[in-house]
Amino acid sequence: MRKSVLLMLCLVAAIQTAQGQNTVESIRQRYADVKNYISTHKGENQYDGAEWAEYYRLETRQFLPATGGHKEDTWFYYGSIDEGEKIYEPHYLKFVSTSFNFSAMNYYEEYLYDENGDIAFIYAMDPYASADGETGGKCHEFRLYFNKGKVLKMSVGVRDDESQPFRKVYEGAKMAKLYANTCELYIEKSGRLRQLFTDIEKVTYNYSE
Repeated sequence: MRKSVLLMLCLVAAIQTAQGQNTVESIRQRYADVKNYISTHKGENQYDGAEWAEYYRLETRQFLPATGGHKEDTWFYYGSIDEGEKIYEPHYLKFVSTSFNFSAMNYYEEYLYDENGDIAFIYAMDPYASADGETGGKCHEFRLYFNKGKVLKMSVGVRDDESQPFRKVYEGAKMAKLYANTCELYIEKSGRLRQLFTDIEKVTYNYSE
């Protein structure tokens, strides 16, 4: 009897541990679900046949010295935490996309978070990234998968200009040293975006019952 109970407890613990783990496959599925949500919840009003998405949108317009006009468009998509009878349920950050320009070059980034609020996936298209040790810049495409802060997989693509497809120059289960400094900046930014979402929530969704 004791062995059966112990076995059951171990099984439950193993399932809970597995559920808390990110895998490349689970991240890809979550990413696909978020992208589908965005594509099917894009109505501007309740009568156009589309459902409203729930998000915060932050648009920045600046004139920066040396680089000129700068526009940045950042979207924070969130979900709600079911806490029973609460009217205003707390939110959690699911996904951030941001596009911006510097010196007439367009940048694009995506950040996917897991249910614990940790970064799970980063996609970045940098038109003028310089890998460590390289001179000059080329257009790079980065994909980083994470589990509890550790890299599960990384892939890097490079192209000389927009008319060409990306050619893969790295894929592996750890951070490539050549791109470590660049990717650390994306990881740091994922934390800043999460904090920004929290700060926006405090201003726009600070409800109490």
